[in-house]
Amino acid sequence: MESTAAGAAAPRVAALSTLERWAPAAGSLFAALFVAAVIIGTVGLDDVGDKLPEITQNFQTADYRSTGGFIFILVLLSALCFLWFLADLTATMRSLSQGMLASLVPVGGVVFIAALVVAAAVFISPLLLVGHSPLEGGDPKTVATVYVVLTEIALGFFGLAGIAGALLMSAAVTVAYRNGLVPRWGAVAVIVGAIVTALTTWMFVLPILLVVLWVLVASVRRTILYRRGVLKPLA
Repeated sequence: MESTAAGAAAPRVAALSTLERWAPAAGSLFAALFVAAVIIGTVGLDDVGDKLPEITQNFQTADYRSTGGFIFILVLLSALCFLWFLADLTATMRSLSQGMLASLVPVGGVVFIAALVVAAAVFISPLLLVGHSPLEGGDPKTVATVYVVLTEIALGFFGLAGIAGALLMSAAVTVAYRNGLVPRWGAVAVIVGAIVTALTTWMFVLPILLVVLWVLVASVRRTILYRRGVLKPLA
């Protein structure tokens, strides 16, 4: 009787969904999609130019709508994968620590990806106006001027993304180090990378790739730790 009652009172363990099982690997998908967007942007928009006269001339003869639109789609898809990865990372951090650092992980992650998407939208939006607007084609010089201004604004959002990404990296690696999941040299390397990202992304966009690299490494490592049973997927 007592055995039956105890069995009936045992909590039911919910089976993990497909999304939960693959969440650790979502960071790798984010990295792949974002790097693809960067490569396509570097190749497809390389001839836009840096100075207003050059940009105006190129806008008169070239159509960047398809390239810009495709890049933005890749950025949006990468954002969804990042949020998928962040949800799993946040659950793990909160299971390891109830302190402030664990709470900073989702905050830093959400601000990072939101700023990244806004930066991409601000940067790409003028390209979608070249030859395609309610006025039957945007004036190349006007669009070029808007493009130059918005590029500077986009750099500000990239800078914000860099700071938020640095916060995410530092908080997550500190919690992992305190729980014996990351060696000391690994934690130091991540924190140094976070500092470099936070200080330089305001001037250059490329340091944001340090955050992307960290997400890729964290994703692969978390997938391996799950398979080894060191980390348990949280249902």
